[in-house]
Amino acid sequence: MADEDLENNDENSEAEGGRKKPGLIKIVLLVNGVLLALALIIGLAVFFIGGSDDEAETVDEEVLAETLAEPETQSAEDAPRSNQPIYIPLTPAFVVNFENQDQVSFLQVDIQVMTYDPRVQPALNTHMPAVRNELLLLLSGKQYHEINTREGKRALSQEAMKVIQDVLKSVNAPNEIEALYFTSFVMQ
Repeated sequence: MADEDLENNDENSEAEGGRKKPGLIKIVLLVNGVLLALALIIGLAVFFIGGSDDEAETVDEEVLAETLAEPETQSAEDAPRSNQPIYIPLTPAFVVNFENQDQVSFLQVDIQVMTYDPRVQPALNTHMPAVRNELLLLLSGKQYHEINTREGKRALSQEAMKVIQDVLKSVNAPNEIEALYFTSFVMQ
């Protein structure tokens, strides 16, 4: 009889242990779900905010000294030209809201400009607030249907390049920009 009671107690403890395991599994799954959601939120925040770029662009002191020493009335033919293209990223990424029919949508764009004139980079760095302002106004004035197609993006690229050239020209800075590239283009 005592042996039967022990067997019944073992069965009861196994049954109780069996009941506790599904509860423990639910807790573990719940904690994992919360951690996954938190990681997703942090990842999206870093994506949309853009994160900081530890490798900030620095201006070559020699190029800057040459630029400052040259007269501002120098013509485009006299401008020093490099054989290699110079790609200048406009960081951080541009993020604007724009109209998409009756709802507000967001556009995030990374832009790089290409030039052969080494004097353009210091000029862009000096006048970056004005350049960014004009580009933000241009981008936010667009509508979804205007920039949704490949042709629309190419037209926007040409408009943006013209805006940058106009800003640099208005302050008598070198403005020989050959091309403008979208290295990231996200509409949401």
